[in-house]
Amino acid sequence: SLDELDLRVKARSGSDDERAFAARLLPLIMHHPRHQLLVTLLLLNSVANEALPLFLDKLVPPFAAILLSVTAVLFAGEILPS
Repeated sequence: SLDELDLRVKARSGSDDERAFAARLLPLIMHHPRHQLLVTLLLLNSVANEALPLFLDKLVPPFAAILLSVTAVLFAGEILPS
């Protein structure tokens, strides 16, 4: 993870791509309160996890919707990132 200092260094002395990415990310983490971004991401993640079986329920039977959503969340949220 990058903190504010790392992003400031990349914004000044990184490659062109790193400068562009740092310029886009710096306003997000400099905004106070700092944990607002984390809380927003966690809330949206929870909403997506709860909405997935609701959308799948319209396409497949209920037991399959639950099975598919649990499997998708497990792979996308736990296994692939590691």
